[in-house]
Amino acid sequence: MTNKNPVSAVVTSFNSSKTIEKCLDGLSWADEIIVLDSFSEDETVKLIQQFPDVTLKHQAFKGFSKQKQDVIDMASHDWVLLLDADECLTPRAIKLLKKWQTQTPKADGYNLPRIEWVFWHWAHPWVKRNEFIRFFNRKKSHMSQDLVHESITVDGVVKRLYAPFKHYGETSIQVKLEKINRYSALAAQQKYDRGKRCSAPRLFLYPVFYFFRQYFIKRQIFNGVAGVINATLNSYYAYLKYAKLYELQQNKD
Repeated sequence: MTNKNPVSAVVTSFNSSKTIEKCLDGLSWADEIIVLDSFSEDETVKLIQQFPDVTLKHQAFKGFSKQKQDVIDMASHDWVLLLDADECLTPRAIKLLKKWQTQTPKADGYNLPRIEWVFWHWAHPWVKRNEFIRFFNRKKSHMSQDLVHESITVDGVVKRLYAPFKHYGETSIQVKLEKINRYSALAAQQKYDRGKRCSAPRLFLYPVFYFFRQYFIKRQIFNGVAGVINATLNSYYAYLKYAKLYELQQNKD
């Protein structure tokens, strides 16, 4: 069967020794694999070097968006699959992407659903999954300039491809709390720089709405106790983000 559409799989990593092997194991089908590492201090580099088909590059961390754009620009092929080192493709995704390689593309970018690890188990199948553009033609795409929650912007047709990938992003409550503190500061600064402001009523009411949306609309209720904890911490993130924005206003406005 002829490979009509060569694909470059690109990954960013930093201290990812717990997940990098899972990530790379699922990319052997790709025509090129590139990992851009931010000078990891654990066993990440040693583990990557065990994969002979992987091209390893090193670069000091420039920010989430810039780091990902740089590794995308290193790709030799137009079609790119972008993953973080704590993400990996499912067998279903690998099968669909290999099939896609033999067909004529019907879009310039594809949204893929992500399955989340929630502290001590995978999310229930009934929980609503977030979808992200991770498979795209790099000549028609670019990274957003967001400080946090950066994403791919496609200048063309975007479709959904049910090729799910797994995310080991929040392996414990402690890990999530550390991310909440770091990401909320970046999100608040980003909002402030873009001219957005927070009123006192929003500071108090938005986290309540956010919990309702997470627990019921996004169906975290099906994750049991882990779902209650996750929805609560997500609403805390929303609160902290706007509290830090409010603090910026008081100090700078």
